[in-house]
Amino acid sequence: MSEFTSGHILRAADRDIVRKHAVRGSVMIQLNEQYIAYLIEHTYNSGLAQEHIQLLSEEAPVLYFYNFADHEWGYQLIHQGKEIAALHIAYEYEEEMVLHTAEERYPESDLTELLLSGTLEKIREELESASVFEQKLGNLFNDSRPEQFQLLGASGEQVVQLCEILSHSFIHRNINQAMELSGKFIEILGIEEMSCIRHERVVESEEYDELF
Repeated sequence: MSEFTSGHILRAADRDIVRKHAVRGSVMIQLNEQYIAYLIEHTYNSGLAQEHIQLLSEEAPVLYFYNFADHEWGYQLIHQGKEIAALHIAYEYEEEMVLHTAEERYPESDLTELLLSGTLEKIREELESASVFEQKLGNLFNDSRPEQFQLLGASGEQVVQLCEILSHSFIHRNINQAMELSGKFIEILGIEEMSCIRHERVVESEEYDELF
């Protein structure tokens, strides 16, 4: 079964804070002694955190973690209503950049039309010639900020290990190796249980500890 994981991770000690801010239909599960997962509907990628998550983060640090098979993985660490660390690694990051550029330049155009007209290929050639793809890869870990994971209870040793893997020297500037970091990331943090976990699957299987 392909990996498809999406959810918010908090310290187990903060479960009462989760209960205070939980929205209808959301669930909470105990990952292990140290962490819980809070799962809500329609949370599939990075972006702005929902308002109640921002409010929750005013009282406790919240880590949003996602891992979508062979396509992308990453995280957002939110504290006091603000994103303080983030990482987004996409295997098809070049295609992402081409599509984002096309949407910005031609907001009224259909992507199929842009593809058939050759516009997307021209954008790709433009970005490649300007070394934009290379710059994007070079900036991959700029906002990862492993030291912030101390807020979630990570030890100094764990932070050192995160710093080691979330670096270009570790992946040799290779996006394929960057994609493989997700397993090391959850292992170092001690959240190996956060695998193939998402709201829809957990609700359907009733494998939750609390349903709100």
